[in-house]
Amino acid sequence: MAKKTVGSTEKKVTKKVSAVKEVKKAEKKEESFCNPHDLFIFIGDNKEKMSSQISSIYGVEEYFVTASFKKGNTICFKRCSESFVPVKEKNNCGYTLVGKAKQYFKAEKALVAYGEPSDDQEYVYINSESSLKYVGKDEKHTLYVRVYDNASGVNNDRWAVISII
Repeated sequence: MAKKTVGSTEKKVTKKVSAVKEVKKAEKKEESFCNPHDLFIFIGDNKEKMSSQISSIYGVEEYFVTASFKKGNTICFKRCSESFVPVKEKNNCGYTLVGKAKQYFKAEKALVAYGEPSDDQEYVYINSESSLKYVGKDEKHTLYVRVYDNASGVNNDRWAVISII
């Protein structure tokens, strides 16, 4: 009887391992068929796909996510292709931090230009060395991002406007 139990247990373990492998294959397959338009946020080591909607204020597509942010985490955005948003290797690219985002994020190795006091915006021009850090308290927030291309209509993800609640 002990042999049947061991064999039976081995079959169960093998089935569980096979099931786990199938789930991992399905997840990998799903990632490989990712829409090139999708946007992902990286908060430290965590990656999350952002949802999208048409902004009721600006009439353009905006991405959003509700996530936990920890002080000191580096934040970045990428497409399925792993390209950064905004792109880092071109001139005149960066972020606009709007409202509370100015308090919660700090740009490192970037040129920061401040708007008029009534403007409530901070313009961050980036390069390949630049990063964006979360400097607020460890909290859950909803983050909104609108991505813009250049004025001639070329899709190049050159600028991102970030706000947070």
